[in-house]
Amino acid sequence: MLHRFSFLEQMLLRFDVLPHPFVDAGASMGLTHALAASVRLGLVDHLSSEPQPLARLAQRAGLSEQGSELVLDCLDALGYVRQGPQGYAFTTRGTKFLAPDSPEGLRYFILFSDWIQRGYVEDLDRTIRAGRRTQGTMLDTLDERGWELFSRAMIEISRTNREEVVGLLTLPKGAKTVLDVGGSHGQYSISLCKKHPGLSARVLDLPPVRRYMDECVRREEAAAMVQFVEGDFDRGELPGGNDVVLAFNIIHGLDVEGNRRLFRKAHGALNPGGTLFVLDQIKGTGGSSQLSKATTSFMALNLLHQAGGRTYTAAEVDSFAREAGFKGSSMKKLRGPGFAVIACPRG
Repeated sequence: MLHRFSFLEQMLLRFDVLPHPFVDAGASMGLTHALAASVRLGLVDHLSSEPQPLARLAQRAGLSEQGSELVLDCLDALGYVRQGPQGYAFTTRGTKFLAPDSPEGLRYFILFSDWIQRGYVEDLDRTIRAGRRTQGTMLDTLDERGWELFSRAMIEISRTNREEVVGLLTLPKGAKTVLDVGGSHGQYSISLCKKHPGLSARVLDLPPVRRYMDECVRREEAAAMVQFVEGDFDRGELPGGNDVVLAFNIIHGLDVEGNRRLFRKAHGALNPGGTLFVLDQIKGTGGSSQLSKATTSFMALNLLHQAGGRTYTAAEVDSFAREAGFKGSSMKKLRGPGFAVIACPRG
């Protein structure tokens, strides 16, 4: 993300002397594709914190020097790479997010974001005119590679906030069972069960994501706590007998009627005194923050186009909850722009 401007540039941008579209439409999209190309083509695999000559990096990656130089210059502009007399090297940011062996890496998220953007403009005008996606959802178009990019990107995203999210959840007294609706990788359930000994979770999701949840469960030795249940939460009923239901990054993929169904099903799947927790980008939580507004607004349009959903306000979530029989809702904001956890106690 472009985030550093000189004082003069800030003033020119503020008063629209320097046209914002140059940054918003020109540089940002091009830099996004350059970032993804550096991962996809393996160029960043050969970078380290020690400077290396351009010719050596290009040779190791099997790329042209000219193409490599232009991509690395883009990474330099974004703050992932620094260029010096001895060549190119990772910055701290680059090591953290792009190095192949980084535990905090976001390489699959970058590739998945690029994959979405490449197909983003296709039929977007039609979606905007109709106010809805006209054919299926993004998930209907995923092949094996698409499911891998999606699943591993979701795993990477969960690593950035899973401990923060779990720390914000106040479970019902004596809670023993969790149903993680559309829980994909199961990372949140794993963290929740580890924090609360005696808690067990079922992750309900589609068959293609099971292999990625199994990887997470094996890596964290959580097989005794977390199990996978095959199912489609939007088309079938939810397994009952739960003290907690998690709907994390789910409501944004559904339209209003879909969310009404989800909240009714969640209410029916909970034991008396249970709680539904919703994690999502909540429209309007960022106040005057342009980053928060931009994030939730872009995601709303993207979700409408990709899945037929959008981002929702806290008031809309509260209305879904109350209509389904919940007592109401309460919200806690996350550090990430526009993200929040909403608790809905069962009535």
